[in-house]
Amino acid sequence: MLSFVKKYLSLLRQDFWLFALLTLPGMIFYFTGLYQLDALTWTTCTIGALNKFAVEFLTISIIISLIHVMGFTKAGVFALVMFLYYVTISADIVLLVYFKERFGVKYLMTLGGAQYQFLLDIRLILYLVFLYIFPFFAVKNMWHKPGRHASAKRIALCAVLLALIAVITPLNFMKGADVFFAKHLMDTTAAGIIKELIADKPQYKKTAELEGAVKEEADKYNLFKPTAFTNQNTYDRIILLTTEAFSNKFIKTFNPAIPSEASDTFDTLVTGYPYASLKSVTLSTLYGLSVIFSGHPNAELSFNNDYPLSLVKILKEKGFKTVFLRGANEEYMNEHIILKSAGFEEIYGAKYFESKPEYAPYVAWWGLTDRRLFDYAVKYLKEHKNDKLFMNILTVDTHVPTGRNDYLGQEYPPLTAPEDGEDLQNLYERPNMPRAFGNYNYDLSLFLVALDEAELLDDRTLLIITADHPFFANLDTGGLFKNYRSVFDEVPMIFISQKPIKEAVSRDSFKSQQDIAPTILGLAGIPAPKGMFGRSIFESTPRTVFNIKDNYIAVKNDGGTRFVPLNSSKKEDKALVSLLYTALTEE
Repeated sequence: MLSFVKKYLSLLRQDFWLFALLTLPGMIFYFTGLYQLDALTWTTCTIGALNKFAVEFLTISIIISLIHVMGFTKAGVFALVMFLYYVTISADIVLLVYFKERFGVKYLMTLGGAQYQFLLDIRLILYLVFLYIFPFFAVKNMWHKPGRHASAKRIALCAVLLALIAVITPLNFMKGADVFFAKHLMDTTAAGIIKELIADKPQYKKTAELEGAVKEEADKYNLFKPTAFTNQNTYDRIILLTTEAFSNKFIKTFNPAIPSEASDTFDTLVTGYPYASLKSVTLSTLYGLSVIFSGHPNAELSFNNDYPLSLVKILKEKGFKTVFLRGANEEYMNEHIILKSAGFEEIYGAKYFESKPEYAPYVAWWGLTDRRLFDYAVKYLKEHKNDKLFMNILTVDTHVPTGRNDYLGQEYPPLTAPEDGEDLQNLYERPNMPRAFGNYNYDLSLFLVALDEAELLDDRTLLIITADHPFFANLDTGGLFKNYRSVFDEVPMIFISQKPIKEAVSRDSFKSQQDIAPTILGLAGIPAPKGMFGRSIFESTPRTVFNIKDNYIAVKNDGGTRFVPLNSSKKEDKALVSLLYTALTEE
């Protein structure tokens, strides 16, 4: 038996150091993921790292051997395939850094509408060149060119070993969030996407009543309970400002490292008006908006099924005019059709603004500048001053990864003071997210002044400032976030009104984006439908945050955190998955 094992393992010994070297990008991805997901522990950095190394090593061995079996021997061919392999890993690293998610099918779907000017960045070009040169010289100098028959045996051996590792890895017998995330990062990027494509996804359902184990799960988390809560003051002109990628980390009140000049408007609002800090429920704009509109954590259930639950539809039925303004192209990813299905009667975006001479000069990059978008919002509000109105404004200047590069002649005051030091001044003078939010802070102040001067912030009006999703990355931020706290990655929600909201914001620490829809309905004097997972932010009640990822669900409340794989065979897990893929309607 021992001689048999030695015989076959010898197939890997000859090129061991080549394959080990080529695992480097995969291992960088693994440790980046552990860091971003707060899962760097002794277990994940030893047992988990050895497991990941074995997976990458065997996968790369299969790739190299398969190319050889196909008859190729030139280093350039091997380098090209490995280049593509490393590009997928790089995409995974980028998503982990910016969104704390892996690169999956939902992000593949957005590639067609993305902005690709960043591909001309010399740093990226040099990085891509390195991704080709690295495997080229590694293969050219270290590959021993075994016979094709030996390469075929090597493929078979590695496939068997991969299957064996998947079954007997010690991680399968360990528990904890760190172990869960280590296993989550174990698949190579390509393998993860393939698994997701072929996996059986839970089916969406609509029902008027929950039954059995699904109802028990809902009861466990205090969902869908009747409430007698109502807001004393209500409003019939509601402006929801969803700021692109806004997080508490850009507000000096929460992050003292932010210069006062880059956050003075934010700080005045946070300290002067009702404010809530929300857990994010999902990421990317469409997903975030869908949770906001529906009060349901499953964004795909909402936008793939014409929003069975939608605060916009409810407001429209109650006589509100519903309008959506955005700086980006309104037809991006067919979102104009999706937003219509959510209940918006009118949708305006970059394509519309390009047709208007007064706005066209300010359309570039992702779309219309925030300042001009705010100007249009004020104009529209004036024209419909007597209407019951719900307006959603989605900004664009703070879009990842760097925010707007060119503000098209718009002028801004300095974002730092002389006492802030040269390093901080230099940081705020180049395109990056801190500068983008500093400029947005100023544009927001102009918007508030314009609303006030037009007498649009009256007793009927409520302006709510929040975000579509948070910003997680700390790239090119000059150490602004080095004293990290979890509140940095939460989403602000500010309520601005001349007629004060009399109720206090709930002190529950698990307020989330699920709560936005029932909160807005309550402030409009309309009861939230039974099927919304959230509750008004002004209602004191225990809450649970449900975060649905590509292949698992994270459940968080005062009782702790629960991770549930979508393909789990456990009865209680299957019931929870079914609950989160169900729209409880009153029809």
